[in-house]
Amino acid sequence: MTDRIKQGADSVERGLVLHAPPEDVWEEIITSGFLAEEVQLELRPGGEATFLSRDEVKNGWVEEAIPPAEDPDGTGRLTFWWGVGEDPATRVELTLEPEGEGHTRLRVVESRPLELLDVVGIPLPGSGGSARGPAMLAAA
Repeated sequence: MTDRIKQGADSVERGLVLHAPPEDVWEEIITSGFLAEEVQLELRPGGEATFLSRDEVKNGWVEEAIPPAEDPDGTGRLTFWWGVGEDPATRVELTLEPEGEGHTRLRVVESRPLELLDVVGIPLPGSGGSARGPAMLAAA
């Protein structure tokens, strides 16, 4: 397993090469234990997302969910927004790419949203035209 961390002013990126095929890594990231102790995801654009850990609950929504089995190249992507309480939500993108026989490159990027995206009623890219921004989730 190789690991790389890159941090910018508005984002943190981490890359890993895992000894598992993309389909197995996908199943690991969408179930409880990887992102949080308990994970509940509706794997569709605009779907609800809840992440429960010992110390906090993060709520959000799914922007994009493409399992590796549905992509001709075997690449998968899960993009979601999450936040705690009234704190600004952040966007998380997990990308899975085949890396040789039986390996997967997992890239995780967490970034701060642009202030405009937090305005109620602005359709967000990849959300199927949904106007559910982080501000709407916080109010829900």
